[in-house]
Formats: sequence, structure tokens, C-alpha cells
Amino acid sequence: MLVAGIAAALAAAIPAAQAAPRSCAAELLASPVPPSAPRLITARDLVGLRDFGGMDNSVGAQAFSLSPDGRSAALILRRGDPDADLYCFGIMVVALNGRKPPRLLDVGGEYIQSTSDIRGIPAIPSGATRSPPPAWSPDGRVLAYLRRDRGVTRVWRVGLDGRPARQIGALGTDALAVRWSADGQELLVTVRPSLDAGRAAIDREGKSGYHFDERFWALSEERPRPRLPLPLSQVTIDALTGRAGRVGAPPVPGPGIIASAVSPSGTRASIALADASLPFGPAPLRVERGGKQLICPAGICGDHVGALWWLDDTLLFLRAGAADNGGRLSLYRWRIGVDAEPREVLGTDDALFDCQRAGVRLICAHEGATQPREIVALDPASGRLTRLFDPNPAFGTLRLGKVERFTWRTPDGVATYGDLVLPPDHQPGQRHPLIVTQYISRGFLRGGTGDEYPIHLLAARGYAVLSFQRPALLPGAAQAHDLNALQRINIAGWAERRVIVAALEAGVDSVIARGMVDPARVGLTGMSDGATTTQFALNHSERFRAAAISSCCDEPSGLFVVGPAYGEATLAWGYPPPGPGHAAFWAPMSMTAHAASWRTPLLIQVPDMEYRFGLEAYAAFRRAGAPVDVYVFPDEHHLKWHPAHRLAVYERSLAWFDFWLRDRRSEDPARQVDLARWTAMKARLDRPPAG
Repeated sequence: MLVAGIAAALAAAIPAAQAAPRSCAAELLASPVPPSAPRLITARDLVGLRDFGGMDNSVGAQAFSLSPDGRSAALILRRGDPDADLYCFGIMVVALNGRKPPRLLDVGGEYIQSTSDIRGIPAIPSGATRSPPPAWSPDGRVLAYLRRDRGVTRVWRVGLDGRPARQIGALGTDALAVRWSADGQELLVTVRPSLDAGRAAIDREGKSGYHFDERFWALSEERPRPRLPLPLSQVTIDALTGRAGRVGAPPVPGPGIIASAVSPSGTRASIALADASLPFGPAPLRVERGGKQLICPAGICGDHVGALWWLDDTLLFLRAGAADNGGRLSLYRWRIGVDAEPREVLGTDDALFDCQRAGVRLICAHEGATQPREIVALDPASGRLTRLFDPNPAFGTLRLGKVERFTWRTPDGVATYGDLVLPPDHQPGQRHPLIVTQYISRGFLRGGTGDEYPIHLLAARGYAVLSFQRPALLPGAAQAHDLNALQRINIAGWAERRVIVAALEAGVDSVIARGMVDPARVGLTGMSDGATTTQFALNHSERFRAAAISSCCDEPSGLFVVGPAYGEATLAWGYPPPGPGHAAFWAPMSMTAHAASWRTPLLIQVPDMEYRFGLEAYAAFRRAGAPVDVYVFPDEHHLKWHPAHRLAVYERSLAWFDFWLRDRRSEDPARQVDLARWTAMKARLDRPPAG
């Protein structure tokens, strides 16, 4: 039985945590900032930022937890060290009245990666951090949280009384989530022992050879993965002794429901898909009072509403920024029975997320274009923001360039927006080389989606940077019943990619029209969806003098390189089957098809768990002598998580664009081998064509 197996794996007595190195605690606690002259940002400033929560900064993302009395916030703070290629982690409690300094209750642990079930393949690591905030006990005296040590994720607990943190329970499998029972006596731990059992079965299968089938994710590994479904389980453990108890199923949210709440007088507010069978359709806000639905203008309540709260009979809700509203996030206040419709009390280009009610205030995670993540209080009466906790106070002393949010439309009327960042020393009349980053532009402008192309660092180097927001889904997407149907809409005639590239080029045209950039020196970057856009754009435009991508490539070989399950999925999306006779389909997208005439210098820096996806393109470029350079980073998945790798990607990307857009060569001795190769590429490009 599962209970017996888990109970047998529990340690009878679990020692307190060993103290982490003093230097790690010192790295996490921000020191007072001495007065100094402002200086320009460096790559190490970005790699060494203190972060909490995950990479997501959309309205519903998690970043911290609020104590039951609303007086404190708890979070897992982390900071990367590129020299050691490690992270410091700490459990921090922040007093929201500002009268006490933040407290580190525990320091230690390893990076925990997020995983996803992808097209029938379970638990594929993404490289993104999985950092759920600590869970408060009902009495507000103890925090429970996940901590990974020696490759295993366990549940830990620490009190506010100053006693050392300790592991609680020793489940024979990774803990995935933890929360408290209502009475505070037990911890409810989400686990997936079915995955462990499936892996053990595959180990046994390997002794006689694996059968090659849809279980393989050949893109990143040479062995199959267990078959889905692999259900989650919820185990109760005693909050003091760690003794295992009941095993059941974890709670599952209702389909299509984003949020719902009832006011003290019984008025119900909810955000849910208008049609639960259409996952990409609108999710309006509905308010019902006395059995009747209240009327709210569609432009306010029809879509993009991401969170709601009640203050007595006053409804507060956040409407998220999106491509078609210029990225503007709004807080609305609706006094039910008094106001005819909601009233906006705050409109901002910033990111506000994980907002939680504490008395009459909202406590939120906040980011601005030049402000890394922090915790603020939001007054819903005035819309005023008050800073409560800034883990990076020294960042505010750096000299950054001016940031401007602006919107535009394509000739076909597709709307989107971007953030233009100018060099800190920009003067009227100057025209700078332009770098475009992709594909979400929201909150702190760090390095584009995937954080590989450092926006403010590029600006400090003398570039104008356009942080481009990809447009909304195609109009037909709202009627798609699943991902396959959505992809069929996107793939038909490469419709989605054509719209995105048209919007990107319209944004570049808009920046050029302002007279601040040199149209002959434009560079393009991207990872994941942004890399696919870059691939398509380079096949159809000669305006980009150089490019850099972090994922590669959408080519015919992708139909079989990833594995049978992915291959079947692409057929369901509308891709042709492997084999000859499909050149017309692939011609708009494939870089392999254009390798012989390729002229755009292209830097490709990919993870070792994905580089196989680009082998066809790399081989074609190499044979054609195209100006393409490829680097593979070890122990990386879709998103690169190693601090040393992030620093290397930042610095090589800067050197690449300096070489091709500014004719500048780094004096760094470690860069000379790269430069020699790039110089040879340039000589081949400059050579007149034969004949």
C-alpha cells in the first residue's frame, strides 16, 4: 500500500538543518546603500539580482504568502552566483509595517526546476524555477515550504521563534507542494509516486532494450518516460512528528474557473470562461446580486480580468495588460448598489501580481520597467502604491536609459505595443543601432522572454532596444476547442507567424520614424516563440543586420527528432508527414531551405537538452559556409538556469552585436577565439560572389 510505503520511508528522527555558510546569508540580505555617483549597469548586476517567485509576472502568478493576520509576508529569496554557478536560497519574512528589518529564517537548498507533462510525455523539466511561497500555519507561527538537498525535494518547517529550521517527514519521493490542514495539525503534501514506479519499470525494461515508441522524448534523452496517466497523490503528515497518515487525491480546480468570491451581503463575483469547452475564448467577470446579473461594460469586464476581492460590498478587480490594450493594467473599484459601473482607480504600464487583501489594502508583487521585483501596498481608494520591501535597493542607484511605452497597428489593423529603451546618455539627434527583444514586454525589462538579451545592459552599451510584445492570438483562436485546433489555425499558411512578423516590422518602422535609430543597423533576438518569429522574419526580410536566438529550429526534421508523440501532434496541427514532396509547405519557415543564400549573421546559443532540434539547420548552414555560430550549454533545458551560463550568454550576445552592428571587437582575452571565427565569417560575406 502507498501509505505503508511512505511510512516505511519516513525517518524516525530528523535532525535540524545545518547552518548555511555565513556568506550566503550575507548575499541575500541587502546592505545599506552608501552614497555614490551613479554608474552604468553591468552583466553581473543582472545575474546577481535577488529574486522571489517564478519568472511569470502575470496577474495570477504566485510570489509570496501573506500571514493570517495580514502583518507579514513570507517568500523564498534567491540570488545567483555566476562564479560558483550556484544559487543562495533563503526563507524570508517581511514585516509589512516597516518597523522591523526582514528576517532570514532558513538559508540553504538547491534549485528546484518546474516540470510539465508535454504531449503525453510526463515530467519534462523546463529550466524555470518552481518556487511556491512558504505556507503559513493557521496560527501564523510556523512556515512550511519545499527545499531541495542532494537532489531530493522535501518538506521543511521553521517557526518565527528563532529555532533552527528542520526537515519534516522523509517521503520516499519528491514533494511537489505543501499546505496546512485547517486545524494546523497536519501538512497536506502533494506527491507523484506513480512517476517513481514508472521510472523503476523503465529501468527494468532497459536490461532487455527499450521499445522505441511514443514514450520517447528523444529531443533530450535516450530513454523512454513512463506512460500517462500518472496521477498525483496527497499525503497527510503530522506537522510535528512527520508521521505519515492518509493518502488521497489533491483538490482539483473547477474547469475554466479563474476566481470567485462572495461579499458579506451575498453578492457573487466570478471570473470564468464564457464557454468551458473553448479554452482560448474570453473569460468575463460576472457579478450576481439577488439572483440577477449586474451589467458591466464589455470593455471593462468582458475579458482580461485576472483577480478580484471584496471589501464589504465594494468589489475590487484587476484587468490585466494585453497586446490589444497597450499593456495597460487597471485596478477597478465597484461599490455595488451605489456605482452604476466600475471605476478605474489605477492605470499603469507596470506589472502588479499575486495581490492579496490585508485589511483595506492589497499587498502585491510589483515590477516596473526599471524596477526589479518588490512588494508594495496598494490603496484601493486612491490607487497609490507604497513600497514595503525592495530586495535590490542598490539597483536604484544605477544609471539607466529612458523607457517609453508606445502602441501601433499593422496595415491590417493588428494592435500591439512595445517598450523603447534609449541609452542613458542619449542626446537629441543621435541615431543608435537598434536591438529588438521578444516576446512578452511586461514589468521589469530584464532580458526578454527567457532572460538572455539584457535590455538595460544593451542600452548602456549604446543601443536603442525595442522590447516587443507579440500580438494577441488570431481571431479564430477563440473558437478552438483544444491545442490541436488552435495550432491548425496558426499553421495554415503560417498565418500566426505572418501576423507576428508584420507587427514586429511595424514596430521597428515606428521606432525608425522617430529618428532615434539607424535603420541600417537593426538586430533581432528571440527564444522559444520569439526564436520562431526570428526564424520566419530572417527568411522574409533583409532589414536585420544580425540576429541571435536561444532555441532552434522549426524544420522538417523536427517531426521525428523530438519523438513519436511530438511527431503525431504536429500531424494533428497540420504539418505534413516526414518525407519528400512538401517543399512548398516548408519554404516560408525552413532556414535549411535558405541556407545556400543565407547572409544574416546568426548567433545560436542553445541548451544541450534541445540542441538536436536544430541539427538539420546547423548542418545546412555549415555546408553552405553561412555566417552562423552555434554554442551548446550543458545541463540546460528550455530555459537556461545556471548563473554562469546566463552571464556567458549575456556577454557573448553583447560581443556579437558589437562586432556586427558597431564594428567593435572585445578586448577580453576569453573572447578572441570567438572573434577570430566571426572575422573569418565577415571576410566570406565581404568576398564578391564568384563569376
